[in-house]
Amino acid sequence: MTMPKSNKIVLLYPRNHFQKIYHPWTWAPLPILAASAPLFAAGYDVKLIDANVDPHWRQRVVDESRDAILLGISCMTGPQIHYALEAAKAVRTAGLKLPVVWGGYHPSILPEQTSQNQYVDAVVRGQGEVTLLALADSLSQGEDFAGIDGITFTRDGETVTNPSRPVADINNFPRLPYEKLDNPKQYLNNMHVGTRAINYVSSQGCPARCQFCAEPLVYDRAWKAYTPDRVLSDLEWLKDFMGANGVMYFDSTYFVKEQRAREISQGMIDRGMKFGWAANARAPQLGKFADDTFDILKKSGLWAFLVGAESGSKSQLATMQKDIEPEDILEAARQASKHGIKISYSFIIGFPGETEPEIEETWDVMEQVSKIVGEYNSQLHFYAPTPGNALYQKAEELGLQGPASLEQWAKFSTVLGRLPWMSKSFQNRQKQREFYLVYGYPSEWVHRRAARSLLRRIYVKTASGISATRCRHHYWGLPLDWWLLRGVRGAISEG
Repeated sequence: MTMPKSNKIVLLYPRNHFQKIYHPWTWAPLPILAASAPLFAAGYDVKLIDANVDPHWRQRVVDESRDAILLGISCMTGPQIHYALEAAKAVRTAGLKLPVVWGGYHPSILPEQTSQNQYVDAVVRGQGEVTLLALADSLSQGEDFAGIDGITFTRDGETVTNPSRPVADINNFPRLPYEKLDNPKQYLNNMHVGTRAINYVSSQGCPARCQFCAEPLVYDRAWKAYTPDRVLSDLEWLKDFMGANGVMYFDSTYFVKEQRAREISQGMIDRGMKFGWAANARAPQLGKFADDTFDILKKSGLWAFLVGAESGSKSQLATMQKDIEPEDILEAARQASKHGIKISYSFIIGFPGETEPEIEETWDVMEQVSKIVGEYNSQLHFYAPTPGNALYQKAEELGLQGPASLEQWAKFSTVLGRLPWMSKSFQNRQKQREFYLVYGYPSEWVHRRAARSLLRRIYVKTASGISATRCRHHYWGLPLDWWLLRGVRGAISEG
């Protein structure tokens, strides 16, 4: 493909929701920030478009692409694919011939199928910083990209997968260019960790092998992390330029190395940095930390550990190759509570082939954790398959009809758990059980909501009394109270 010489590149982060219902926060589009950093450093004129905040993103994509050499799109499975296709169609409808290159988790997991779509010229697989720069260098010289490692493309009915690139040391990449975003401070959020919290990543990949997760498929279990000095330098920049006073680490897992976490936190303390922060952790890591490590983490501003427990069933944890035990989950809760640090867990129900006793084991661990920390501070999710792994194959064996095209993947929910073996009545039973834990072990969040009005206080007191009784006696039958209380809650919220 011959292109005129130019140095302009357009990078789009598509909308990640059809209807925003999960939380009120708006986060900086880290995938396109990471991809753009080497391009900016090399002198390219990069236009960053975040469709989550720009109401005119469709027209901007077309207008900016008129004199660009490349349109890059980063997306995950689901709504982002829908809007990515909208953008690519708009560019083609406008008669523009520049290459449309896709990257991110979904294209990296299914590169061949993605590249076969008429609106995809090439797929950048896995870590994209080096590959995208190589693509840009080739196109800016009017050359073809067919021989570049790390890409998959389809031409004349033939799909070509070039050799993969090794995962590079991210310390060699420039700082994420938040300042290049339109109105960067719109990404500051009022949260527990700070009134002006920003999202940030200090590492890429994850060494774990969990069979429900996309990370092993994209990074092949490699984990590359910034040095403590690099993290501290970035935090100071975020404070000085952005005015940030809180950080949500979007690392897949932050606490892989205890010494690194200690050094970062000690550096924050030594530099007098006033940051609140939270980060993802694996339960076995926390159970092995020294006591003074917890003290240093807390003193540096750590608000909460965010832990993917996923299941309380020993057999299910083994099936998904989580490499943890239920006791690890409980011990992490004990250690966090001992040192006055919050801990929040995510659990998943509805794995393919999961039995009722295994689900009951998960509920038992969720309740034990609530007793240890003094509140229900977990999140319940229903299993939603990630393509390309063993659990997805098992889901297909149990009746899942996997999407056969990019357009179909755009409608595939990775949140709602719409699966053949997961009926509405099954989901309702699990939601009922979670409702009783939420109010049986009320969290700080529940108490804050109760303080908003007298009606809410009455509601929370009533719901808590009923739910605590159910939890104490482990009785979950005849959930008439759940239906009634849920209706009352909806009426209060609307009022």
